[in-house]
Amino acid sequence: MFSLRKMSTVLVTASIIAAMSVPAYADDRTAISSVSLNVETDLTIGSTDSDVEVTVSSSLYDVYSATITNVPSDGWDDDDNPKVQIKLELEDDDDYKWSISKSNVTVTGDAGSVTSVSGGSGHGYLTIVYTLDDLDEVYDDWDDSLDLSIDDAEWQTGNGIADWSSAESAKKYEVKLYRGSSLLTTVTTTNDYYSFANYFTQAGTYTYKVRAIYSSSYKGSYEESDDYYVTTSEAAAIYATYNSSINSTTSSSTAYTSSLTGSTVYGSTTVANATSPTTGGSWVQDMYGWWYRNADGSYTVNGWQPINGKYYYFNEYGYMKTGWIYWNNQYYYCGADGAMLTNTTTPDGYYVNSAGVWVSDYNPYSQTYGS
Repeated sequence: MFSLRKMSTVLVTASIIAAMSVPAYADDRTAISSVSLNVETDLTIGSTDSDVEVTVSSSLYDVYSATITNVPSDGWDDDDNPKVQIKLELEDDDDYKWSISKSNVTVTGDAGSVTSVSGGSGHGYLTIVYTLDDLDEVYDDWDDSLDLSIDDAEWQTGNGIADWSSAESAKKYEVKLYRGSSLLTTVTTTNDYYSFANYFTQAGTYTYKVRAIYSSSYKGSYEESDDYYVTTSEAAAIYATYNSSINSTTSSSTAYTSSLTGSTVYGSTTVANATSPTTGGSWVQDMYGWWYRNADGSYTVNGWQPINGKYYYFNEYGYMKTGWIYWNNQYYYCGADGAMLTNTTTPDGYYVNSAGVWVSDYNPYSQTYGS
């Protein structure tokens, strides 16, 4: 019978023999200790492109994928640093393995630096992150890719809205409004239009100039509008259309204008909310203008009054108005005698229908709707 000491000796000896009978595994694959890459990007200022090409010249590994991971939602800027994530795969992972650190990665092409190396254990991909320098340093002609040109600067003459063509690279616009040679205001907007109706406070010649802005370092040239002359009554009609919401909206100026003027032809020849037809009264002229005294001595203010088969508009003081009238979200035109025009073209070239409403998409020459 074995003693405890002898049993322990036998167990230890058996363990040693067993261990010696199993050979230790050795990873005899050849280590790849350096990689060389070429990184080429094709990016433009203000765009959200992510074009990148990575190539290698080695037969031991290849590019599995290459992606820019931090594309900005508002487009590339001059001081942005694109991060290129590159995954490399071994051509023969039975005979080769990765043994790479940042200092072992050489990159040609676009200027930058290797910011991280990870993975590559076992048979996995080697992941390299290459961060480019500021883009205006990577690209010698970086600012040449900007499009800040504005081709047209026009007026929507019925409502005092400045309307210009958009510039592809613009992030905002700077607009200066003038009456004659006097600067009235300078505004910035992200829209390609701006309502200056609240600045039409008197007769005069109104102009504006606008330029596209990408950043404080990149600004386009000013484009100037044509002169826009308005009379006192026309200025008042434009002023009455002002609604600050247009300057904060991102919808089109056309959609906003449609909400002001409408484009429906109304068959009725009556004006909404006008007073009842009038007889027995008389016209009176004083130093301020013409007004109509009804048979009972009253007079109309802030509204229309039909007189002898024609419609006239009277202001808050009861005086007859001429020119463009903005009423209940529609435009009307009253001639020099104060009578509302219907089924005709106004002196400044706009068509009004049978109800006197300006129809924005009516072609009076072909008598059709649309352009």
